[in-house]
Amino acid sequence: MDDHSQQHKYQVSVGHASVVVQSASAHEAIRAAREKLCRDFPRLWDVIAKLADSRFQVLDLWPAT
Repeated sequence: MDDHSQQHKYQVSVGHASVVVQSASAHEAIRAAREKLCRDFPRLWDVIAKLADSRFQVLDLWPAT
């Protein structure tokens, strides 16, 4: 299996914000979601960047295709 077949879709939420990312693991999904949220909410980047991983809710949606 190649790396692409290992990708999953994750819905990552923190507070009222939620994003969908593709990643190989829940930990990587949090990292990707944190980056995406920082881009989407530039005024809150410092708050988002400092949040503990435990504040993020991660839902494995389905293997990405």
